[in-house]
Amino acid sequence: MAVAATGALTAAVKARFREQIRMTAIRIPKKEMTTHYMKLLSKYLFNKPRLRNVLEDPNDPNARLLLLEETLAESDLDSRQIDGAGPKTVAELIQVDGLQVTSAHVDVDYSYWPAHVVLRRLLPEGLEVPSSFESVGHIAHLNLREDLLPYKHVIGQVILDKNPRLKSVVNKVASIENEFRVFPMELLAGEDNMETEVRQHGARFKLDFKQVYWNSRLEGEHYRLTQLFNPGEVVLDAMAGIGPFVIPAARKGCLVSADHNQHRSRFVRKKLWRCYMRAAPPPYVHFQQHLVPWCHPQVYANDLNPVSYKYLCTNISLNRLAGKVLPFNADGRAFIRQAAAGQLDLAAAETVLPADTKQSKQRNGQQKQQQKQQSAASTLVAQPDTQQQPVLSSSHPRVFHHIVMNLPASAVEFLDALNGSFCPQVWQGQQLPLVHVYAFAKGEQELAGVRARIEASLGGKLDEEPKQHVVRDVAPGKIMLCLTFRVPASVAFTNVMRQDKRQKTQG
Repeated sequence: MAVAATGALTAAVKARFREQIRMTAIRIPKKEMTTHYMKLLSKYLFNKPRLRNVLEDPNDPNARLLLLEETLAESDLDSRQIDGAGPKTVAELIQVDGLQVTSAHVDVDYSYWPAHVVLRRLLPEGLEVPSSFESVGHIAHLNLREDLLPYKHVIGQVILDKNPRLKSVVNKVASIENEFRVFPMELLAGEDNMETEVRQHGARFKLDFKQVYWNSRLEGEHYRLTQLFNPGEVVLDAMAGIGPFVIPAARKGCLVSADHNQHRSRFVRKKLWRCYMRAAPPPYVHFQQHLVPWCHPQVYANDLNPVSYKYLCTNISLNRLAGKVLPFNADGRAFIRQAAAGQLDLAAAETVLPADTKQSKQRNGQQKQQQKQQSAASTLVAQPDTQQQPVLSSSHPRVFHHIVMNLPASAVEFLDALNGSFCPQVWQGQQLPLVHVYAFAKGEQELAGVRARIEASLGGKLDEEPKQHVVRDVAPGKIMLCLTFRVPASVAFTNVMRQDKRQKTQG
């Protein structure tokens, strides 16, 4: 039945899958009892879309045949347990109620067979059937071996047919070799629409799979790392992509800063939430002659890819995190150095507005929304007198607790940005941040040498051994790691230490 190389999955090819299969069945002598036995045996019944599991008995018009799942034979019924009182197994039920085990023949076609069975029949003998694919929203991402490429369109069409929620199937045609971590791909079947949406742990991520980096297999790692962040901590992500770490991290943070007056705090939260749902958060809010500051962002997110940056802003809005995540489109090294020095240019961050979940308001209520914003601005928001309260400046100093660097191919090389970049005045009395840097390692020798790699890039020694977490196997003999360590003071303040040493020498 194998198709020719570069052959198409035509109706004639699909017609070859029409067969009659033999299945184990239980004869129900009275048709009015069919529903009763269907409930008792529900977990053992034949269950396929568009195929019935109850048939008329050709030998008795008053009886019905209840079809069992394809893998069940009569000899298996002794071990199949039944919940509830009465007989404990299917075999006991048949004996006690006077039922009868028989067989039935069912006509099936292409729609009945699972993808691996169809491909096993269509591909030439000796070729390994693709066993899995990455699912990214409505897109299936394959990485086919060279010997399967002549059959790539047939493979894509079968996967599309057997997964109704999918609309597109693509194949990776080359490895990642650019700074934006995107790979060339070709469409095998379905729609040429690479913009999709993914959900992970309650968060929404919109992306263009062809223009940004995304790996659904890292979902567990996204969750693991963000569980290390505590509410109120500030996270710096230098290679944020579209936000798989920063969006969950911001969802764990506080909405507004705390206020010691509980009544005023509750009132202000309501007022601020209304402003937050309308537009970007105000820096200060008036309440009974009190100026209450909006809390600083919990997450600073950066990515060099302008398309990733665009979708990062979109995802901040989609998840209603405007004001809690500040997005940047800058070089990773410069971003880290500015943040460590307390000179992060907040004016360079995009102003993200929260998304309106009701499309009707977006279509018909724009004018009304503007009026509400103007009203809110006049009644709730006021800029403080600069002589009484400091206003958020374009280079507002702020310490942070975590640095995330998810660029496994080269992130370790960016650690040199930490050397001598920390401002002593900003970090005085503060604990230096934890770094979570991702890397690849091939073989035991590279794995044993990760500390040396880190120290070589840092330009100094670590205070302790970095924690190693194996994220996943990337290829035979190649793993992806997350390495966690705290920035050593001897590295963070190298310039200051050198200057002090020079002064002592000169003195």
